[in-house]
Amino acid sequence: MATLLYRVGAFAARFHILVIVGWILILGLAVGGAQLLGGTLVSSFTIPGTQSQNALDMLQQRFPQASGAASKVIYVAPQGQQISQFESQIDDSIAQLKTLDHVSMVTGPWDQGADAQIASNGSMAYATVQYDVPSTSLTQADTSAIVSAGDIAATGGVTVGFAGVTDPPEAGVDYTEAVGLVVAFIVLVITFGSLLAAGMPLVTALIGVGLATTSITIASGFATISATAPLLATMLGLAVGIDYALFIVSRHRSQLARGIPVRESIAMAVATAGSAVVFAGLTVIIALLGLAVVQIPFLTVMGIGAAIAVVFAVVVAVTLLPALLALFGRRLIPKATSRAAKRELAGHDARPTLARRWVNLITARPIITVVATVLGLLILAVPATQMRLTLPDAGYNPPGSESREGYDLLTQGFGPGFNGPLLVTADISKTLEINQALTALHDEFAGLPDVASVSQAIPNATADMAIVSIIPDSSPDSEQTVQLVQTMRDRAAAFDDANGFSYQVTGQTALGIDVSERLSNALLPFALVVVGLCIVLLTIVFRSLAVPLTATVGYLLSVVASFGVTTAIFEWGWLADALTVAKVGPVISFMPILVMAVLFGLAMDYEVFLVSKMREEFVEHGDPHRAVIEGFSGAARVVTAAACIMFAVFASFVPGGNAILQPIALALAAGVFLDAFVVRMTLIPALMMLLGRLAWALPTRLARVLPDVDLEGERVRHMLAAAAWRPAGAGGAGAVGLGASAAGAGAGDAGAADAGPVAGAAAGSGAVAPAEEPVDGIDGLLAGAEEAALVPTAPDQPDFVIALEDAVVAGSGSGPLTVTAGPGDVVVVIGAEGTDPLAVAAALTGRQHVESGHAVVLAHPLPYSANRLRREAALVLDDSEDAARPARSGLSSDALGALPRRAALVAVDLSGPMGSGTSSDLAAIDRAVSLSTTIVVATRASDADRWAVLGREVRVLHLSPPPSISPQTRPAPPSEGQAQGRIGSDDSREEVTA
Repeated sequence: MATLLYRVGAFAARFHILVIVGWILILGLAVGGAQLLGGTLVSSFTIPGTQSQNALDMLQQRFPQASGAASKVIYVAPQGQQISQFESQIDDSIAQLKTLDHVSMVTGPWDQGADAQIASNGSMAYATVQYDVPSTSLTQADTSAIVSAGDIAATGGVTVGFAGVTDPPEAGVDYTEAVGLVVAFIVLVITFGSLLAAGMPLVTALIGVGLATTSITIASGFATISATAPLLATMLGLAVGIDYALFIVSRHRSQLARGIPVRESIAMAVATAGSAVVFAGLTVIIALLGLAVVQIPFLTVMGIGAAIAVVFAVVVAVTLLPALLALFGRRLIPKATSRAAKRELAGHDARPTLARRWVNLITARPIITVVATVLGLLILAVPATQMRLTLPDAGYNPPGSESREGYDLLTQGFGPGFNGPLLVTADISKTLEINQALTALHDEFAGLPDVASVSQAIPNATADMAIVSIIPDSSPDSEQTVQLVQTMRDRAAAFDDANGFSYQVTGQTALGIDVSERLSNALLPFALVVVGLCIVLLTIVFRSLAVPLTATVGYLLSVVASFGVTTAIFEWGWLADALTVAKVGPVISFMPILVMAVLFGLAMDYEVFLVSKMREEFVEHGDPHRAVIEGFSGAARVVTAAACIMFAVFASFVPGGNAILQPIALALAAGVFLDAFVVRMTLIPALMMLLGRLAWALPTRLARVLPDVDLEGERVRHMLAAAAWRPAGAGGAGAVGLGASAAGAGAGDAGAADAGPVAGAAAGSGAVAPAEEPVDGIDGLLAGAEEAALVPTAPDQPDFVIALEDAVVAGSGSGPLTVTAGPGDVVVVIGAEGTDPLAVAAALTGRQHVESGHAVVLAHPLPYSANRLRREAALVLDDSEDAARPARSGLSSDALGALPRRAALVAVDLSGPMGSGTSSDLAAIDRAVSLSTTIVVATRASDADRWAVLGREVRVLHLSPPPSISPQTRPAPPSEGQAQGRIGSDDSREEVTA
């Protein structure tokens, strides 16, 4: 992954203007698409498979007039007066309500049988507005129309309220979120000591959030999207977007301070820090998408929306951010007198930093640290044992909102249970005694505890379904209401036995109870999935068992502690006023599972950046205790900044936020704080110090099976070293087509302006690269044949097309190989018994793996640029099966015809079953290609070391088995078919494309 990201970062740095313009166009298209295609966000929920949802679906099919949306217009008389005194103006309001679109029926408080719509003290009354469409089909215009019709009665001191209406959508970011961004900017300025560097993470995070929210808005025009989805995407997108950019910018400035060239530093920062960013982003995305296993559509949509925000955060961080870093170039280099530069260049004898003093303190007595932190987190988790979940109704909306005021008025005039009616639906299609069935349905619930009133049972038009409305005494989110629903459902079987038909309990309150139950049941399986993922991913990344196990334990402690803090504030009421909690009571049902998903990825983010630095130190010197101290000291500053930013962003959504987002934001803020500062920066270093070398132990069998994700970019460093290598005699010059600052990055001694001649069609062109920016290693690795022609050629540097030094080729059966050949030279590869010269020829054309040693062919370091080499070099296999052709008769006409005349390098196999070739074959190949083409011949001919071609240097490469392999155990050379299968028959006659 690191090598791919290196190329991505290098491309963005090289073509930064193109990348920036491309992102601006994408953002503009997204904003325009949201304006043209965006739909309406909804706040209702559907829960397939639950009793309440099944009853609602049946209600919509058989009783459509009762399944549409319903609203209430509440009329409140002035203090000390009766609402009946204002009947005339209320009737005018009701008359206007009946004319509205989608309104099927309006029942006023003075209609026949509507006495229950007047409060017992006569101070208020309400009219019921029934729609013929579900709430998801109503728009903001419908809400405005009902408000305007209701306000007709708002004269003479009458107050009008509304229940069951949709509040205007909230802005994606308000002043509290702006405060979070300001705090994040301040932290970035302190971290970087540069306003320019501090602004970049904010800019890229805002762009990512803008793309995510506009994408969700566009999707709302084609699918049902929860109103909470863009808010969650904004919150999470800002947090991870800033943090991911922080890691990359921090690594880039650190490398600049050590003198690495700008473009090379950008590519390396994306390869190393960017790898950790991609890994952390993937964990968050997988966990969020894993919410789909709960099979609750609105939760799945929220998870997908948040995952989209994380995807944009990652993609922007590894593409747009490198382009911006390249745009500002050397202006991001820390000044030599700045604290940032002094910190990077300070030696081990410098004054201990705060991070070093802290890690020394907590690891001096690691057992005490472990016990204290675990006990502290468990104490914080105690309130979580009493956490209650609910599906919030209008009572959780912000105070002062239209829906919240109507909710409070109904509670005041008609009791706390009025806002949470239970609806009972019964299938009476199998009974002929309709009136008796309706009476039995009513009487079943009339005498139950906690029931305030039971309506008369009402049949539908076809008399195959009946409904009953029940008003509880207790509030919708109370434990008494939960018990009432459970009691009613428990009695259904006995009712069926006695009456011949059964019933189902539904309504918003019952729906919330069903959601909470399903989520509670899914919490443990989901936790096992997340924990299992954590262990697997960290085992792959760190190649250790102790690291993932300790990381998992720390994550679980952070989660339960954050749940405890959230319960204490939102259910117990601690600090509720200070945090402007919308309503003290049960928290939203999907808070625990959503927080677990998000916090998992963030926790692994901090784990990777801290522990990877420890592993880097351990690999360098092998001292596990010193690795903990040095690794923590090197990574603590950026992790501290990231955690502070994340905490500030999440916490900014708590004051004044809506009741759905408030507990989620608080739980995430608490979780980030506890996980970063208590678990990752206190508990984990102490555990690592206790474990010592056991922290990095991994069973041998498991080590062979696990993939190597190369999180720290070791492959990139090897690739740069390979690109910087020059054969003996080449001096400081670059390889063919490769600029020399790659050598500076990899070897530290190559000139920054030199580069080699270009092989193939562009050879000798003499064109030069622009002088304002040195050609560095990333340009050579990115450049194709046309781009390579821009690299200047130094007159005193040697020409070489092939350069091997101690190179070991897979499948060749030979020991290390060393050879150098220039344009137009001939390399004759002679295979002894037990070796395969074809494997070497295939390797020199990019079709066989070079296992070790140095190998550069046509300016392409192997095996890293084998794909590019295959496009410029041809391999020809003489696979003719003409039975009339005698052995050792020379190359077939088909094989000679397949030779590309103007290729930079051509390899021909003369070691097949038709013979080992002759000097005449070599002469025929010479005539078929241009004089500048380098020729490689694989043969077993005994006289091949005496072959000669007029006008060409012939270099002989003898293959012999390595000394460690005895003749008895040498592998037999593969047959032609086997060799061709190994190198890929599709490429055996590939023409040069350069």
